[in-house]
Amino acid sequence: MNDQVEMWVVMASHFIGECFDNCKHLLDKDNGTLEASVRFISTQLYIDCHFSSESSLILIQEGQEWDADIINRTIIEGTVKYIYMISCNDKKQHERANEYSHLLPNFSAIRRHERAKKFLDELENNDSLSWKVIEEQLLTEEQIIEYRSGLNRKERKAIEQKWSFSEIVNEFATSKEEGLELLAHLAYNYRMSNHLIHKDSEGVAVVWDSCTRDSSRQIAMKLGHSARMISDVCILTQLRSMYLLKACGEKDDVFSTLESKYSQFFNELTKASEYFNEIEYET
Repeated sequence: MNDQVEMWVVMASHFIGECFDNCKHLLDKDNGTLEASVRFISTQLYIDCHFSSESSLILIQEGQEWDADIINRTIIEGTVKYIYMISCNDKKQHERANEYSHLLPNFSAIRRHERAKKFLDELENNDSLSWKVIEEQLLTEEQIIEYRSGLNRKERKAIEQKWSFSEIVNEFATSKEEGLELLAHLAYNYRMSNHLIHKDSEGVAVVWDSCTRDSSRQIAMKLGHSARMISDVCILTQLRSMYLLKACGEKDDVFSTLESKYSQFFNELTKASEYFNEIEYET
């Protein structure tokens, strides 16, 4: 089983690497098909998602698929935000990039300031160097005014809601665009992994169940789970890359070639999922 998963991971690494290589020229600072600030901000998110994809594959290879599931959740969210940022006209790209990289972090900084101030005000001795790292979160009144960007609380909340995962996914689900609708379907895995992140009873129970079932069902579940997550990593990488090419006015027919090249690999992932369903529900 470990050899099978390791082979899948190797193939997935090659696949996402080829996707990256086909887009590398569009991530370069000399790419003029995207406005400079949009390219700079979106490139950071694209590359960060790629690094996390590599980390997920390493964990899967080491048999830590449940921890990899948590990382996959961040990749789903990053991909959703990335595609939301660039799958629009130039004006909206600039607006969304500014919201993502400037407005939202500033709103967060104000909340950190409020939490830090409350914490320090409750301390009897807040002059200690031990609290210096928290003091650094404090803002001046001038900074708070600047960070609010002339927006009232309701307007700030509206921007934050606009960038929430559920809000973007709902917009994608009604887009009638195949790639965006696929991302909306992947939201199910995103919400399920929420239990793993918070270590609630459901999250702990599903891991416990996977470790205590009989041997054949345990193997089928481990292979099926690993195959599903590896497939998700590949699909998300391909979607990010396809929408980057589209945003830059380039054709994405290279992915038809890649899909054909890796067809046997993807068929094996599908068969692993089908095998799990057969073992789990038909016997």
